[in-house]
Amino acid sequence: MNNQDIIHARELLTEDITCVVCKGEDVLTSKDHGVKPLMTWIREGKDFHGYSAADRVIGRAAAFLYTILGVTEVHAELMSRNGLAVLEKYGINYTYDSLIDNILNQTKTDLCPMEKLTLQYEEPQEAYEALKIKIAELMKNKK
Repeated sequence: MNNQDIIHARELLTEDITCVVCKGEDVLTSKDHGVKPLMTWIREGKDFHGYSAADRVIGRAAAFLYTILGVTEVHAELMSRNGLAVLEKYGINYTYDSLIDNILNQTKTDLCPMEKLTLQYEEPQEAYEALKIKIAELMKNKK
């Protein structure tokens, strides 16, 4: 594990950049929010084994997706206890600025829908399949 990668990823996290993965000179960033960048990278067939990642928020859903992507370590500005449990279960090293009980929705009235959805799953691939269906439903309802 290259400690410089996680340091570099954390440095690249800004007001605009919400998610960063890097390994040496290979760096990918995203301005998308939530699990969108991770879902996109999985759909594109990205393999981030040996990469470090920094993210604004890592809940249970994001932790499952990082597991599928194969990152070695992650840093979150905000991490849920459910996300931390998934990272520990799958051997992904982690650090965080703040640890909270739950990731909330945008109005702070309930759990984040992605966090809530993944509470019933124990395996990353099952969670990913459920997230794909949920996101497709949400996109359909927005039209």
